[in-house]
Amino acid sequence: MQKDLIARAIEILKEAGFIVSSRCEARSFDLAARRSEITLLAKILHNIDGINEGVSRSIRQAAFCLLASPIVVGEKSGAFFLEDDVVYHRYGIPVINVHTLHDYFVEGVHPYVYSATGGLYVSIDGEAMKRAREKKGFSLGDIAAGLGISRRSVSRYEEGGMSTAIDIALRLEEILDMMLIEPLEFLKTEFVKPLSPDISAAGVEEAASSLEGYILSIMEEIGFEIFKTAYAPFNAVSLSLSPSQSESERVKILTGISKYTERMIKKARIVSSLSQVTRTKSVFVVNGNVKRVQIDNTVLIKKEELKRIRDPEEFTSVIEERAKTK
Repeated sequence: MQKDLIARAIEILKEAGFIVSSRCEARSFDLAARRSEITLLAKILHNIDGINEGVSRSIRQAAFCLLASPIVVGEKSGAFFLEDDVVYHRYGIPVINVHTLHDYFVEGVHPYVYSATGGLYVSIDGEAMKRAREKKGFSLGDIAAGLGISRRSVSRYEEGGMSTAIDIALRLEEILDMMLIEPLEFLKTEFVKPLSPDISAAGVEEAASSLEGYILSIMEEIGFEIFKTAYAPFNAVSLSLSPSQSESERVKILTGISKYTERMIKKARIVSSLSQVTRTKSVFVVNGNVKRVQIDNTVLIKKEELKRIRDPEEFTSVIEERAKTK
């Protein structure tokens, strides 16, 4: 069931023109996908109640670092199936079913309805509402009386600061004889719970082990800004801090830390696929000996070598030189 759902989601994304990474096989996001300037980090699961706050934080942290949009694709919440063309949320991440995924990315049809505490809601185009009301000569009180709500609520609709239940929005459209319900751009930041400062700045101090903390500290000394991840196939996203680089030129590196094992080789292949989709570089810092210098597009650097690197430019040069040996 879970595998079928993931396969269907991947099929839809590819039909919509996305490049899709390998499956991550991690507790965090399941895959990355990119189409033009849209990058998604997707968690796909049968029952969306299976995502907890820790996993959500991890997905949003990785998305923040990679300038990607987090998204959950699911089928059910508890015993109830997710409704078509409705956007749900789990710990600040938008959630849709495969029907909505197909409509949005393949057909270009936006959802209009989102689920929140108390029911289903829509957003009103406040400026269009005000123009239509004034054109018809209605006061705020007239609209309030027609809808059976307060004058203040009507005013807030026009100010754009308040959503409304579907039945009220439909009655409002009938009164003003105009379409006012706005489509949802649920990948935009206003539909994703913002990261608190402690999450967005999570770095070396969040290291899960002494080895991880040691390696990430060296990366900081070299000149990288470190964003620690959790539950992902890589340990951190490292961003270069060279003063000669503009924000768009900053090098992003998916950074793994491990001994040289069969499990590391498998993770390095996954991270290589992720780096191609997210337009980043991928590196595994290895504690001990290595049998090769690169696995797919993931470069391997021994811990002892890392200590001899002086700055991000030298680090990048090492990566590029080893990439040529592929």
